[in-house]
Amino acid sequence: MKTPFQHLLYLYILLGLSLTLFLVHCGLKSLTVTVPAEAVAGQRATFTMHSGAEPRIEGSGTYTTQLLAGIMVPKSWNARQNAVLTYTSPKGNGTLRLIPDSEVEPVSGLNWHQAAKKMFGIGPNLVDDFEWIIYRSTQSYTFVNNEDIDFNVKVECNVGSENMLLRLGFYVGSSIENLRPEDTDYKKFTFSDDFQVIGGEGDLIDFVNPQLGTVQPVKSLDNDIITLNFNAGVVSTVLDNENEVYLRVRALDAQDKVLGEINQATAKSKLSAIGGKRFLIDIWPRGFFSIDGGAEIARLEYFFTDASGTKVVGYGNTDQPFKYSFRCK
Repeated sequence: MKTPFQHLLYLYILLGLSLTLFLVHCGLKSLTVTVPAEAVAGQRATFTMHSGAEPRIEGSGTYTTQLLAGIMVPKSWNARQNAVLTYTSPKGNGTLRLIPDSEVEPVSGLNWHQAAKKMFGIGPNLVDDFEWIIYRSTQSYTFVNNEDIDFNVKVECNVGSENMLLRLGFYVGSSIENLRPEDTDYKKFTFSDDFQVIGGEGDLIDFVNPQLGTVQPVKSLDNDIITLNFNAGVVSTVLDNENEVYLRVRALDAQDKVLGEINQATAKSKLSAIGGKRFLIDIWPRGFFSIDGGAEIARLEYFFTDASGTKVVGYGNTDQPFKYSFRCK
């Protein structure tokens, strides 16, 4: 015999199931984006998201919601300060406003931007120096059954001052649904093809292609600790069968004067093996080269070698050095 509590529990389950069945018939169309192949550093670029609503509402109900849209861009672009998102649709046009950091996304318990980063990640990019930024329309819209529409969200944003190759992230969703992990009807996200910033400062920051040598963080000063990585699994090199890898590196100032150089295989220059044919070394550049006073390191030029120094790997598996320029944060 069922207790009153069990009857009440079954009733809640049935109500929840009914609500789920009701909502699952109303969703968003797939998301596509129009992104130019490149933009000039420091200039304003335009990206456009294309999606739509497909309300399949049972009975005589309606569905009222606000439009959510988000972008994933490099942190260095300062998009929070300069990006503008607008939308056009048969139900009206408008502007989307940045959701404040203080507002918690109900499902994850994080703020909206952190929740989106956790859910969507960085896509096909290999180095994480990105942020997700989520916006919401200032108006609400009510749909009735079969009121299909298409809408576009235009993103205007400064691309920053640095040369880089990356893939951008985009998201549209419904405010009433939040960011439920199991939902695929009300959140659509995608990543662009390669997008390049040209004519800017410093070396090309390549977020997309597997790199033999990388440095973390992407941006630092010469007084910060940095990590140099060697990934021998990316492509076959002369160091394929070596269990010990060493760093050959020199520091240069802005006038190309050599401030210091390490070219011997010692405990100081030895990388640590971390598995999967990957090696790394942490260095504090000023201390590593014993640089005192007012001299500043503008960039590093480096190679990876074996213990003898006869097997050498450079940028792109060539005899040219890897380069890393120091930049203000």
